[in-house]
Amino acid sequence: MKIKELLELSEKSLASELIEDLGGRSFKNDITTSQLLKKSKPIKCIISNREDMILSGSIFIVNFLKKFFPKIEIKSNYKDGDRVKKNSTILLMNGNARKILTVERTLLNFLQHLSSISSITNRFVSKMGKSKTQLLDTRKTTTGLRKFEKYATSIGGAKNHRMGLYDDFLVKDNHIKVLGGIDNALAKVKEKKIKKYKIECETFEEVKRSITMGAKYILLDNMSINEIKRCIKLKKKNIIFEITGGITLKNISAYSKLGADFISTSKITNSSYSLDIGLDII
Repeated sequence: MKIKELLELSEKSLASELIEDLGGRSFKNDITTSQLLKKSKPIKCIISNREDMILSGSIFIVNFLKKFFPKIEIKSNYKDGDRVKKNSTILLMNGNARKILTVERTLLNFLQHLSSISSITNRFVSKMGKSKTQLLDTRKTTTGLRKFEKYATSIGGAKNHRMGLYDDFLVKDNHIKVLGGIDNALAKVKEKKIKKYKIECETFEEVKRSITMGAKYILLDNMSINEIKRCIKLKKKNIIFEITGGITLKNISAYSKLGADFISTSKITNSSYSLDIGLDII
């Protein structure tokens, strides 16, 4: 997606999260802040990180505040994609205490989550060293956050795989099983006159058969290194190989040296943890 579309989507997403946190649209619903603090009390604060990271999501946070809370002054010291060292000041804010403290968790949750994904993605990319193989994300994402999570993986150095079921033709293992095997699946693709497609293969023989039947993009699914080496030997100039399934930080270095075009892993989206980022009054 284009950044403009993501900005518009993030406005709706963050607004929705804030409404959920408040249990409605009124700031009076923050029963602690609204009763303890005066309406006009100003504060200065910073958002900083308690661990090293690759920043992601700050563009959405700044945009959200400027649109919905224009009286809060905000200054950003870093941009998405920057490598930010521990205890750095990412954002400075100056404004109404009640508004800032009420919106605090909404902002931090978003920033922590996306930055964790960009950071873990970058760790995977670093493990691949100088390999020409490119890292891809998957559709294994958090419900409602797919586009933002895929944005974060790209910030971390990966390329986006298909966004959904609508933008790429991929014959998966369960399609093949339902159709009764690889030959039936390939025959069905040919019958439908589908020229551009991807197909998952779990064995050397399936790869060999797919190439014979004209497949140009093959996913080597949950194969061992030795199995992949055999498959890579079948590679021709117009054949694309993607390694997928079972890829971790511990083994991606070895898999990245096998000569495949891509490696995809869900670990960069569904196994990340929230980075420690906080808001402090100064």
